[in-house]
Amino acid sequence: MRITVLAHGSRGDVYPLTALAAELARRGHRVRVGVPGNLVDPGRRLGLDTVPIAWDTQRVLESPRGRAWVGSADAASFIRLLHEIGQEHDERLDGEVIDVCADSDAIVSGALLEWRAAALAEARGIPLIVQDCYPRRMNDVVPHPLVTTDPQRDAAATRATYRAFARLSWAHLREPMMRFRRRLGLPALPPPGTPARPGPPGGPAAGWPPTRPLELQTYSPALVPGLTWDANRPFVGDLRMSRSDLDRLGMSALDAEVAEWLDAGDSPAFFTFGSTYTPDPAELLAAIGRACRSLGLRGLVVTGWGLSGGDLPAVPGLRVVPYADYDVVLPRCAIAVHHGGATVTAAGVRAGLPTMVCSAFFDQPFWGTQLERLGAGTHVRHAHVTEDVLRSGMRCLMTEPVRRRAALLGERLRAEPDGTPAAADEIDKYLAAQPRWGQG
Repeated sequence: MRITVLAHGSRGDVYPLTALAAELARRGHRVRVGVPGNLVDPGRRLGLDTVPIAWDTQRVLESPRGRAWVGSADAASFIRLLHEIGQEHDERLDGEVIDVCADSDAIVSGALLEWRAAALAEARGIPLIVQDCYPRRMNDVVPHPLVTTDPQRDAAATRATYRAFARLSWAHLREPMMRFRRRLGLPALPPPGTPARPGPPGGPAAGWPPTRPLELQTYSPALVPGLTWDANRPFVGDLRMSRSDLDRLGMSALDAEVAEWLDAGDSPAFFTFGSTYTPDPAELLAAIGRACRSLGLRGLVVTGWGLSGGDLPAVPGLRVVPYADYDVVLPRCAIAVHHGGATVTAAGVRAGLPTMVCSAFFDQPFWGTQLERLGAGTHVRHAHVTEDVLRSGMRCLMTEPVRRRAALLGERLRAEPDGTPAAADEIDKYLAAQPRWGQG
């Protein structure tokens, strides 16, 4: 089957879906991947048909508007700034998404391109698979993570947060969504809350998706106790590269000098802030070093995009690297301090590490809050990080109750299946049930 995978965002958004695309290709599907131009290299090195779409996300995140977006303190600001960033690129992106999906039998999409993927699936009557790397569908347990991380008084109030987010999204996305639908020859969408119209009588050939989309929950249920979904929203766990894929990318082996450094002393604290904008990387690095020394720890720092600007000074007790395979490095660390992205959160929990999340935006505050509630870590906003805040949070991670709870969570996640083949299994099962392509 010809499957197009659409992934937009930072490395933490694109790499997991690239891993899934590689797994689907191994199973005999003809896979095309659409990703930002600055992130095409991994897919191409894995032998995938990888096409640049959308804008250079690193360049945007390093711009003043991108920095404001990363620092969004509420859902309204997050959606408004995302809309403003996209405005200058939207019409070109519309055409690129249409082109990359031109001959697709099915579409797999991440969150940022979902509404375009859904419209294309509707127009062509093909199956749609979407990735949820955090709970973003209405439920009675968890409020919408981009609206609030505070528990609501009851199920009705919890569900209301999803309606509130839908209204905010509609206010900013209505115009580009309607333009895209007109381009595809689709009817206008009603506002959120309008009773759903029945599908056209002709079935898929008349331009209606053959079934509900498959919505893959790419996180562990152990991190969201009490949350359940139906068969169309299966928990599969986080998506990560296979060992063979990491070998092909040259990312599986631990750098010899880093391995030697790890062997030369006690297990270090691990630090990374992903794509989070840091105004003064050198000062943050110095603060990390001082906090580590005061607690008798060494520190392993992965710069990512957020700490990569300029020449970083050498700091006693710290080892600074541009990249590390989380599943190789984190089990050799004592504690983790990071931004709370879904990928690094899952890897840290799987390694059994007490974790301090210094969140900026998107799903990061949700994961930080969840780890704190589960007793396996602590959470602060990245904008509030100082040397004293780091030291206090790290000291909390070193206490016995937090270490014990993190170890228990790690055991649970290590007992779960690998998320990438589990997700591919669900996709194959879903596609096989489609009347037009499978046996259903």
